[in-house]
Amino acid sequence: MAYNQRQQREHIREIQKMLYGLSLFDERMHTVVPNGVYGKETALAVRAFQQIMGLRSTGEVNAATWEKLRNEYYEKIGKQAYSLNAFPQNTINIGLNDEGLAVYIIQIMLHLLSINFGNFDSLEITGKYDSFTENAVKEFQKRSGQPSTGKVDRDTWNLLVLTTQHGA
Repeated sequence: MAYNQRQQREHIREIQKMLYGLSLFDERMHTVVPNGVYGKETALAVRAFQQIMGLRSTGEVNAATWEKLRNEYYEKIGKQAYSLNAFPQNTINIGLNDEGLAVYIIQIMLHLLSINFGNFDSLEITGKYDSFTENAVKEFQKRSGQPSTGKVDRDTWNLLVLTTQHGA
């Protein structure tokens, strides 16, 4: 089966998402915005990752780089929600019109991003997942290379927790 252009862009975006996530943990990493284009910025980020990991620094993602990148990302970011135990166990997405503790925490994390980084709009903390919260989540997802759904799933939750901790 052939590897079409859409699949190639998605694969590149996945690489970029992992590089971006890992850059939150290591200031030596070059930050790349996931856009699905393997350009100069992505090559710099890959090269920095390879140097940090002791791999041959080519700026290209070979099998060894892919395996190390994937393993490092899942070790740091993971697929389970982090120990901030407010993410409801049986919930897949938190979104528009939801209310409660998890929404308060999401809004607080988004508010902290506006304080710590200055390039996010401030958000009123109400405990109600309104259109303002949805738009703030979409903007965060867009900037972190995730699908811009406006809903908080475990991946978005984990990146919010990590980004908030990183900026603290």
